[in-house]
Amino acid sequence: MKAWFANLQPRERLIVLGGIVGAVLIAVWFGVMRLHAQTEVLRESVAAKQRMLVDLSRVGTRPAASASAQGNNQTLVVVIDGSAREHGITLSTRRPDGPDGVQVAFSNVPFDMLLDWLVALEKQSSVGVESASFTTAKQKGIVNGQLTLRRS
Repeated sequence: MKAWFANLQPRERLIVLGGIVGAVLIAVWFGVMRLHAQTEVLRESVAAKQRMLVDLSRVGTRPAASASAQGNNQTLVVVIDGSAREHGITLSTRRPDGPDGVQVAFSNVPFDMLLDWLVALEKQSSVGVESASFTTAKQKGIVNGQLTLRRS
């Protein structure tokens, strides 16, 4: 390779070197642009998670006595089922767990949608999560699981 390069005319050497430098610069530029695009996606995701964390912290500091009157008049199973339907979550199992608890199971639910539902359930009906078990589905961000929900 060195011999071939040495046999080139000075003008040809400059053209070859210029082509190599240009190809490297183009490759670096594409790499930087790809990283920049991925960084923006991650920034948006982090911002959404931070907003969700703020919502969750507000739920944690809210007094439990401020539950809505509608939620207190209905059975816990009915409140949870209605709220899940409003948030587009299909519960596969609903089983009472004592006077103020319900065990629920679900499949193929986006995790962010599940968290939004649980935050709304806490805010509207003072129903919190006592225990949770999740498994990931084949798709990224989709979970299957069981929850034990309890009215506080």
